[in-house]
Amino acid sequence: MKKRIKFFGLSFFSHSLSREGVKRGYTGAFVGFVLALAFMWAAFVGGEMLPFSTHYNGSDGFRETVHLLLASDGDSRIEAKIEDGRLKVRRHGGEYAEGLIVNTLESAEDKLKYSSGDCSAVIDSRPANTLAEVEAYCVSNDGKNTEISYADYLTLSSVARLNFDFRLRYTGNALTLDDATVAGYRAYLDGLSAEAVGKAARLDTELSNGEITKDEYNRKIYEAYFESYYPEISAYESSSKVPLLRNYYYHNYISQGIDNYIFIFDDYLTGSYKTGLGGATAFYGFYSSMEDGELVSEGMTATEAAAAADSFIKESFGATFSFNAYAYFMNTVTIAPFIALMLMVATLLGYSLLRLKGVESISSLGAMLKVIGSYLWFSGAVSALLTVATSFLVRHSIISALPPVIFFITLVTRSVIFVIMESKVYKNEHSEPKEAE
Repeated sequence: MKKRIKFFGLSFFSHSLSREGVKRGYTGAFVGFVLALAFMWAAFVGGEMLPFSTHYNGSDGFRETVHLLLASDGDSRIEAKIEDGRLKVRRHGGEYAEGLIVNTLESAEDKLKYSSGDCSAVIDSRPANTLAEVEAYCVSNDGKNTEISYADYLTLSSVARLNFDFRLRYTGNALTLDDATVAGYRAYLDGLSAEAVGKAARLDTELSNGEITKDEYNRKIYEAYFESYYPEISAYESSSKVPLLRNYYYHNYISQGIDNYIFIFDDYLTGSYKTGLGGATAFYGFYSSMEDGELVSEGMTATEAAAAADSFIKESFGATFSFNAYAYFMNTVTIAPFIALMLMVATLLGYSLLRLKGVESISSLGAMLKVIGSYLWFSGAVSALLTVATSFLVRHSIISALPPVIFFITLVTRSVIFVIMESKVYKNEHSEPKEAE
């Protein structure tokens, strides 16, 4: 057992131990492969999470915008607290309420107060399920981008409709469902299939029996109408069958290339900032694990509020650990075949070089695989350590590419070193003794 542990743990550093791999089974290579994947996962997660605080502290315009929002010394300060995992905000001296508090993208006054440099800021505390007001239209797919209303599109023949693609335009306003509008949606459903009529009738009954509120009824009728009247909108909404106001900011700004912003919502925040390293670092932050209480209160000085604002951003980002850990676990599983391919390439390279040098001590690819396989776990460890160290020095977009690249370079380098050392050993073992003079 001690010999196995010694071989597994130290073969990367010892040629003589590496050679023992020829006589051993494939278990060591398999365990090394699993550990390499574990280190790869750690590299991804560590590279994502650990440098955030350092990079945030160096994001002058972005951090200054956060301070202008939450740490201004005066009436412009936005005060915030966590309540049941939700963020409550108010303007200085006002009441906590749901609404659009700050929008520097569309308000010149807000931009003057709360934006530093080209960093944009939004604080919108309306619930995540708030419905969005949208304009439905269609655009021709012939390259001319001719725009027509969705109502006009419906008047076209089935053949003519093939020349247009459906689009949604988010206006930025919350959708208001008054009784008259909902009555129109309800009447539309009556003209559809028996299934649609039956579903609407059940909602009528549930409302009459007090099983659902009037607001819930209005929303369900609207959802049924929208699904029946419009095409599916998976290109716009991933978690809802109807447009949600929250995605207005994504479709109108983030997807259009804005890369320096902080958007604070009632259940999470998202931001993107630039550092001296170049490129943009996009991130999310969650509040669900944060304790209830005031984040930035009325009595704080500007210095105290700035520290509290920084802590809020960093703590909310730290709460994404579980999310990132799972996401990178799935990513690691996805790249596992490529890591196996790297092992095969390193094995084939080493075996081919030995054959070219006439070295026959490694008699088969399988034997070479067991030798190279003993280097897997340490190559993964090197990948993790260098990725985390490098993540403080390179732009965020590069980090996800570092672990497999560093792993492959380390594995191939060690494989080539084995070839060089084995060639020397083989030559010494098979050299003829010099004749005595």
